[in-house]
Amino acid sequence: MTNRHADDQLAIVAKMVMGTVTPRERARFDKNFDRWMREEWNGSEMRAFAACLAAVSTACGGARGEWGTLAKDEQQAMSRYFGMAYLPTQAESHDDAEEFVEFEIRRGNQGMKEFAQFLVRAFSEAPG
Repeated sequence: MTNRHADDQLAIVAKMVMGTVTPRERARFDKNFDRWMREEWNGSEMRAFAACLAAVSTACGGARGEWGTLAKDEQQAMSRYFGMAYLPTQAESHDDAEEFVEFEIRRGNQGMKEFAQFLVRAFSEAPG
C-alpha cells in the first residue's frame, strides 16, 4: 500500500465492517479519511470514489470478467470498501486495487460475489 495511513485504516475498516470498532478507532478512521480526501483528492469524494470504482473494476476483470457478474450495489460496496480501507493514491490506485483483490478476495475463503454481498449487508447495517 502506498498511502502511509492505509495499514492503520484497513484494520479499522475491518472492525467497522464487523461492528466491533471503538469510538476512538472511529475517530482515527475519520481523521485518516479526511486527510486522504483533502490531500489526495482535493476534497472531492465523487472523484475519489469514481477512481476507486474504475480501479477495482479493472482489477476484477471489468464488465466481461468477474466484476460484470456483480450487481450494481455489490460493485458500489466493493469500491467503497476499497477506498475507505486502502486509501489509494491517484498515482497508485490501480496497483492498490490489484493488491486489494489479491489480499481480500483471492486469498480469502469466499468468492468475489460472496465478499461483495457481505459488504452490502455490512454497509446497510452500519450506523451512520
